[in-house]
Amino acid sequence: KRNETDPQVNPMLQDLPVWLAHFRSQAAHPRQVPAALDDTLTGRERRLISGSIALFQLGESASRVQLRRAVRRHDRMPDSDALVEIFELLIAEAQRHAGLLGEFMQDHEIPARTGAATDRLFRGLRQLGGLTVHLRMLLVAQIIGVVYYRALEGVTDCRRLQILCRALAADELAHVAFESRLLLTMRAARAGASRRLAAVWDQCILTAASRVVWTTHRRVLKSAGYGPLLFLRDCHSQYAFNLKWPPTPRPCRRHPDQPLSPHGV
Repeated sequence: KRNETDPQVNPMLQDLPVWLAHFRSQAAHPRQVPAALDDTLTGRERRLISGSIALFQLGESASRVQLRRAVRRHDRMPDSDALVEIFELLIAEAQRHAGLLGEFMQDHEIPARTGAATDRLFRGLRQLGGLTVHLRMLLVAQIIGVVYYRALEGVTDCRRLQILCRALAADELAHVAFESRLLLTMRAARAGASRRLAAVWDQCILTAASRVVWTTHRRVLKSAGYGPLLFLRDCHSQYAFNLKWPPTPRPCRRHPDQPLSPHGV
């Protein structure tokens, strides 16, 4: 059995300081939405997005108390202090997203939501296990969030909202990259069949969640050109890019007499 705490076996341990430095830098220099941007939201756009953006703002504002506990209870990985700090920075960044969305909503008189069935469902599912379950549910929500924010950007001509969506999607992509690498690391010591089963379960959850989000936000998604199958495909494409790692190497066909390049190819 491989020792997942050995940096020579587990490169994620070597990367933790890099991730910590990245998220510290993000906290010190967060993405900004320039104040001089056009902030015109038409009545049609407001009616289209108001309920949808309020639901996403509610999800971003979660306190993540259970996630904090799960991270602190997870003692199988060294450098746990770095891991705890990274997740504190991630949670703070998500709450900053909620603040940016909330400011936009307030400026355009879009009422905030205090609760929703889908939000309670996601929060309930995250409480069913330890850090692995939390990571799985976070990744599902953030992968869907990346696709959603790109769709939201496409249905408005409001420059402030467009740049806000780009900033949120960029931050979410960094979260997904870190969390997917961590989840794969935690699964690395499992038998191959167990890893494959976990990946299938991930995709089942992603499929179910994508359908729920499509149903709840279909007006915005349809306006962006998404049908339910295309939305599901894009969510699964994000999953495949981040969680089917490392990729299967493609065979390199080389004539026996062809010399190797300086890079060994």
